[in-house]
Amino acid sequence: MLARIEYALRETWASFRRNLTLTMAAVLTSAIALLLVGATFLIQRAFENLLVQWRGDVAMIVFVRSDASPEQVALIDSTLRAAPSVIDVEKLRYLDKPESYAEAQRIFAGDPVTLSLLTPETIP
Repeated sequence: MLARIEYALRETWASFRRNLTLTMAAVLTSAIALLLVGATFLIQRAFENLLVQWRGDVAMIVFVRSDASPEQVALIDSTLRAAPSVIDVEKLRYLDKPESYAEAQRIFAGDPVTLSLLTPETIP
């Protein structure tokens, strides 16, 4: 049994030496195939990570008229929280005009042109 294995390995090695070009082509083809399979798995994993990141970074801003009653704001709140399949509400807060203006000043601190256009009266 061991003699057969030794014979097969010896003949295989001799064949590799006789057909060096074919051997190199086979090794190169196998290496490229493995590289493509590995790259495919890496790309798939990168897309999965990207989709998870996109799902986690979704934010929604709802503008409510300034003359809305507290009942109307509460209705919007309950409607948003009642649809967990559409939106997963982690944090929900209501900003009145002065708070909204302060938030806009913080967000647009590096954009003086936009800040010059915003006033407490024009903020939604």
